[in-house]
Amino acid sequence: MREELKGKRLAVFGANNVIKEVTRFAEENGIILISVGDAPAAEMHKVSEEQYFIDCTDEAAVKQLFAEKHIDGLLSCSGEAVIRKSVGFIDHMGIRYYATARQWDILMNKQKFKEYAGRFGIKKIPDYDPQSAEIEFPVIVKPVDNGGSFGISVCNTREELDKAVEYARENSLSGNVICEKFLNGDYFQFEIWRQNGKSYFPYTKERLFYAAVGDSPQQPFADIYPSTSDDLIMRELYAPMSEIFDSLGVDNGSCMFQGLIWNGYPYIMDTAFRLSGGMDFRVVEKDKGVDLVASHMEYALTGKFGGDFSALSRPLDMSYATLCIGLKNGKIGKIIGLEKVSQKPYVYSLFTYYAEGDEMKHSGLFLQVLSRIFICGENICEVKRHMAEVIEMIEVYDENGESMLREYPEI
Repeated sequence: MREELKGKRLAVFGANNVIKEVTRFAEENGIILISVGDAPAAEMHKVSEEQYFIDCTDEAAVKQLFAEKHIDGLLSCSGEAVIRKSVGFIDHMGIRYYATARQWDILMNKQKFKEYAGRFGIKKIPDYDPQSAEIEFPVIVKPVDNGGSFGISVCNTREELDKAVEYARENSLSGNVICEKFLNGDYFQFEIWRQNGKSYFPYTKERLFYAAVGDSPQQPFADIYPSTSDDLIMRELYAPMSEIFDSLGVDNGSCMFQGLIWNGYPYIMDTAFRLSGGMDFRVVEKDKGVDLVASHMEYALTGKFGGDFSALSRPLDMSYATLCIGLKNGKIGKIIGLEKVSQKPYVYSLFTYYAEGDEMKHSGLFLQVLSRIFICGENICEVKRHMAEVIEMIEVYDENGESMLREYPEI
């Protein structure tokens, strides 16, 4: 137990997908967890020592709560909307937060990040004024400040574009949208972790996709680590990305970047300056023993982004996949096989979002995932054999006995 953490009172916003990591580190170090949020059914409320059902974006209520309950730190794992609405006033509360309002506005606004990154030599995906007559279709239209595939459309005609702009605005906190050339290329993702002003790049990955539903973008079926474009990403992006974080004064924290390789260059299309929903930190913890969630918790309470990051300077020792079981819309009647899957020696973690009786309303979007299944192997061929075995074990049926599983792509 770390004496400097014992008895510290940590408020938590959100965190449903990191409950395992949060509760483990809290129990090991005597940290008192205080869940804050106005959703009574939130999973974090079920495991915390204290629960307060207030709106995390209500400045007056949050300030009063933190003062009256003598809260020492804040771990915010909420979605982008909550963080954006709260980062400004939390930044001035004397509470350590992983982002200032300025850092958040640049790193989490797609248009602003493109412009800022361009100063450091990072090429930008071509974009258009949605009103221009010179647009070359297809294009993709997105809110500048939202994730999870909400508000995103792929357009092939002017009529589709006009509808997409309105849809994106409805899903934007600021009402602003970005219209970009739709690129066809290999997907990639990487993260930068910062500790005391030093940059680490713990992984790269590529992705297999489900077929798109309507005009929504494709959604992940499997994340594969490391990316076969690892060298290209490192050569083109690591140095300028480190310079960006130096210039913004981000000394500690983590940020995810995803993009497409087009004409031999890795173009960045999205960022997540927070603990991302894909839970890539579990891959890094399995391979390197570095607990990113614990680092964020320690920073919130002490100002130190803890952990020994030295192992992150080396490539991943094994190959990995995160398998996403996607569902069609409907009410879940029966789930078969997840318990058996969890017992496989190559499955080192499994996270389930929905249960029997829940209704799936988000097929075709990022939230369509029943479970994320974390698989490891000596090499990518072995990992793909494990993936094939896993998907044969899982069945999901609706109330009428019809399969709810989306059609898997070829592995």
